[in-house]
Amino acid sequence: MQNAAFSKSSLKSDLIGVIRFCRTLERSIDSKSSSKESKLAGINLFQTSSFRLNVSEDKNALIGLSMIKSAIRRSRITPTAAIPWGTSDAIIISSSSCDHNNVQKYIGNMASRADLTYAIKDQLSFKGEFSLMEWAYWLVFAITQTIRSAFSKQRRNIALTVIEVLEVAVLLKKIKQHRIVRIYDFVPFEVDSNFLYLCTRSYDVHTTKVPSPGPLSAHNAIVLSDALVLSSGYHFDELPLLAENFIVTEFLTWPPERAHTYYDLYTRGGLNIGKQKLGFYSHGEWVRKKLGLVKKASTVAEAEEQTLRMLGRFLNENPEYSLVIYPHPKERKNVSADDLIAYYTDIIGSSAFTIAAADKGTTFRFHETDIAVTCYSTIIFERLYCGFKTIIKRIPEHAFPKSNSPLTAICFETYDELAALIGASARMSSTAFFEQHHLTKYLHNHFPNPLQS
Repeated sequence: MQNAAFSKSSLKSDLIGVIRFCRTLERSIDSKSSSKESKLAGINLFQTSSFRLNVSEDKNALIGLSMIKSAIRRSRITPTAAIPWGTSDAIIISSSSCDHNNVQKYIGNMASRADLTYAIKDQLSFKGEFSLMEWAYWLVFAITQTIRSAFSKQRRNIALTVIEVLEVAVLLKKIKQHRIVRIYDFVPFEVDSNFLYLCTRSYDVHTTKVPSPGPLSAHNAIVLSDALVLSSGYHFDELPLLAENFIVTEFLTWPPERAHTYYDLYTRGGLNIGKQKLGFYSHGEWVRKKLGLVKKASTVAEAEEQTLRMLGRFLNENPEYSLVIYPHPKERKNVSADDLIAYYTDIIGSSAFTIAAADKGTTFRFHETDIAVTCYSTIIFERLYCGFKTIIKRIPEHAFPKSNSPLTAICFETYDELAALIGASARMSSTAFFEQHHLTKYLHNHFPNPLQS
């Protein structure tokens, strides 16, 4: 059986070694002699959907050329870092969408590490990192992948390797140069995360992967790591079902990434809960469709619209209730306030709702509504963590929640089920809600204090 070990190239070139290893992982997918971790990393790299390219790029036969242009552009950018290399023997690997200050605070509290180098993976500069020989080797690889991607069903994955091999090679160079011994990976959902792990492992670097509190099965169904953070009760429900595709030495129980920002608000008491107020937490799927980020036939978008129509009917039949819509950040960023109101008015069937103000994040407004209704969002698990009643629209195609999870008790598919859950939940305290539905393991007191240091 072939091991999935990254070979430290005899040519003393990380980039050439990374490119060769990338090819090895692709071949391992169908090879009977390859190791399990090699197969898993290959499947993840070449067959799992990535967030880095829109679904609409599936129709772009020239996407590989775009990746080459992006690489050339980044070869001319002067390197920058929020916290520069050389300040620590550990690094945080993140993306441009992550919150630098919150991530640093989180690691400081959970791992007692401060001032870690913060590497924004999708903004790494390639300037001055490679020799002419290495660039020539890469160009041959890039052109090959561009041609292959034009005729492949896995177009996005193949094209992305053009940029991914450069990013991994830069990180390896920096890791060796600054004697990095530990990585905290905040983008484990990216398809090259396991590829990067196998490369850095060859240099005795310890990796801790930190997924969001959302379902692991959605974006982290394959994990190779020294340590994996579990930050929601649902992670523990999923773990036995995902074990076949996890090669992890240690599991760590941490609170959600942003818990330190709102923990005091909900644990000190004294908040007034909005009785007979319903909240709808949007995943913004209709906007994602509009932007080409998801397929047009989105089951999440369909589920959200079904839920909103059910809520409209419930409000009509129970006028004593009110509804607050909490838009996804993508909605606020890409849709005008008037268009937002028009969309929800059309779907709900009336204007009997309000849109939450944009002056603060949703995680600071859980107490505004007694019962929240949602379909598929990380916010589910943060709200439950804080101890607030939540009802979920089941989406059978997503196999969420898993049948072994107590979340099934707070799920609905039909209007009658939704109305019954709202009525029953409104009549009980939050404590009774969690106890009756066996959800106490989702609460904050089952996780480490996020303010510890």
